[in-house]
Amino acid sequence: VFDRVASSVPGARWARGSTTDYGDVVTGLQGADAVIHLAAYAIPYKEIPNHTLFSNNVVSTYNVFEAAAFLGIKRVVTASSSAISGWTYGNQPLLPQYLPVYEDHPLHPHDPYGLGKLCDESIARSFSLRRGMETVNLRLGWILFPQMAGWLIKSGGSRITRVELFAYVDPRDVATAFRHAIEAPLSGHSALLIAADDSSANEALSTGLARVAPEIAEMAKAIVGDAPGVSNQRAKRVLSWRPQHSWRRPD
Repeated sequence: VFDRVASSVPGARWARGSTTDYGDVVTGLQGADAVIHLAAYAIPYKEIPNHTLFSNNVVSTYNVFEAAAFLGIKRVVTASSSAISGWTYGNQPLLPQYLPVYEDHPLHPHDPYGLGKLCDESIARSFSLRRGMETVNLRLGWILFPQMAGWLIKSGGSRITRVELFAYVDPRDVATAFRHAIEAPLSGHSALLIAADDSSANEALSTGLARVAPEIAEMAKAIVGDAPGVSNQRAKRVLSWRPQHSWRRPD
């Protein structure tokens, strides 16, 4: 289900519908200059069957791009996820080929949510190739809403017990990244990692990852200070975007 735009915007028109219904999406996008697509089951919920989550998320994304192409909307920005890498929700141990991880690192999702995001990015790329659309997938880290930020602050950070990337991002920085992705002079397809400059871990990843996986100790040295296991440098460069908020400095 989607709302075309927030009803609090003065003079805005909004419509309610289902993103799995192509006709609803076409109706909802009429008159739009660009699209930010966020509609999805956000995580692999236990109460939602895997096939339902995957089908909903991927079909919704395809409908949004097909409708945008039909309506002549040039720019579509979609919420992807760092889960596409395979570490976040996967239950199989994975070792990185290098650290910190960049957008070009091989992707190994093995859960329905991350796999769906891989399909979503392929859909975006295909519409850029087929229809000349400007498509942007923002690979969001763990979005640290206030209630979870409070827990993280109280606990002093997440414990490192296995190989993870510990990438997070404040929702205010997420909103700014989407605005920049709509406004930036881009062409073709872009996939960008959106993360804070620091990790969600309670210790430096250079030491924590070396402890839980000695075989990557040498590459973990490339993670400086309290930085996460992913690099946000490409997003900074391409979008002229900078994360402003950290759980370590509450504001």
